[in-house]
This record gives sequence, structure tokens and C-alpha cells, in this order.
Amino acid sequence: MNRGFALLAAIFFAALMANTARAENPVMIVDDPAVLAALDARGFGFAGIFDVDGKGDLKTLYEKAPAYHQIVETIAGDVAALRAVMKAGGRPLYEVTDGNVGRIIDMRWLKTDAARFRLVGVVNRLDRRDFAEIRGDGGCGEVRFIYRLAYSFKKNGKVLASRLPFNFNAIYSTAPDADGGCVGVAGRWTPQLDETVDIGWLIGGPLEKAGLSFKQLELNAQVV
Repeated sequence: MNRGFALLAAIFFAALMANTARAENPVMIVDDPAVLAALDARGFGFAGIFDVDGKGDLKTLYEKAPAYHQIVETIAGDVAALRAVMKAGGRPLYEVTDGNVGRIIDMRWLKTDAARFRLVGVVNRLDRRDFAEIRGDGGCGEVRFIYRLAYSFKKNGKVLASRLPFNFNAIYSTAPDADGGCVGVAGRWTPQLDETVDIGWLIGGPLEKAGLSFKQLELNAQVV
């Protein structure tokens, strides 16, 4: 009788834990290509940062988004200045070359319909909460969306496609819980044992747009 009761209690406890227990670790980075492609197509694309609808090609973005246009022109000015300094020092740089010489990014990539910035990663930076407290922001860290420059076009009947070492990091501040804490925010990044980290879980949980506010855009690029 006691043995049967103990077995029943063990089964009940296991069932209870299956319903309430969470995975051991929270999700810190989303890098699954299929999930990222789905997010890109569901309102988390690079063009959405600038409130531009469409396929997200950079020609359209350059023409329709004044903020992106200004970003490109600012980068172009910095690249031109660097190029002039390098040339004055005896090392000219070239956008296109087969020789063993210095190369520099071709700025036309940032305003062509053959290129776009693709979502390649989403990073949970709840640890940035400490910096928010120092500034008095009262937020629960950040969520970072990483976009990488990619191109695809046809030449002589063949599709040429690749990525370039040119990335934008879109940073969003995360709103705190109703009580001002971050326990709920942290919990939303930790899936239940029976949950899958897919687009539905992300959009309905840690990436719910109501809890995110755009903070800044950072550039990480290899231009030379």
C-alpha cells in the first residue's frame, strides 16, 4: 500500500514538474536560418526600422528612407576620407581589382536593388540592465537584431549571391514588468519544456513589439 502510494506520488510530482519546469538556460541568441528568415518576413526586416514596406532592396530603401539615405552618405564620406589618406600614404585602394593591392568597399552595394540587409541573428542582452540602471532608464536590458549585407543577381544566366562583411546592429530597449522588475522579462526568454523556439514563440514572447522600443543603430563593417 505504501509502495503504491509512493509510486502514485512520484508520478504526480513528475507530471507537475513537466507542466511548470522551465528549460535549464534562457535563450541567449537566435541563429536558426529558418526562424530568422521567418522573422525577417514578419515585420523584423531591416527596412522596417525605417518604416519602409516592400522587399527590402537597398535601392528602394535609399530612395524612400531619408534616414537611411543620410546614413549611406555619411559612411560614403568617411570611406572617401580614409581612401584619400591611404592614397597620400602611398597605398591606393580599389573597389574592383584582381591584383594584390588594397581594396575598399564599393559604396554602390548600399544603394542597389541587387542587395539587402538580411537578419542573421537576434541576441538577448538582458545583462545590459545594469547600464540602464546607471542611466536611470529603468529598462530590462536590450534585444539586438543583427543584419548583414547580402547580394544576389544574375550574370550570363547564372545567379551570383554572397554576403559582405558589413553589418548593422539594431538595438531595442526592453520595457520592464508592470511592477518595474525584470523577472517576467527574463522568464519570457526561457521556454517551457514543451515549447519550441520558433517564430510564434518569439513574437508572442520575448520579441513582442509592445515591449521593445528602438534605441540606436550601430555599424560594424570591414571597409578596407
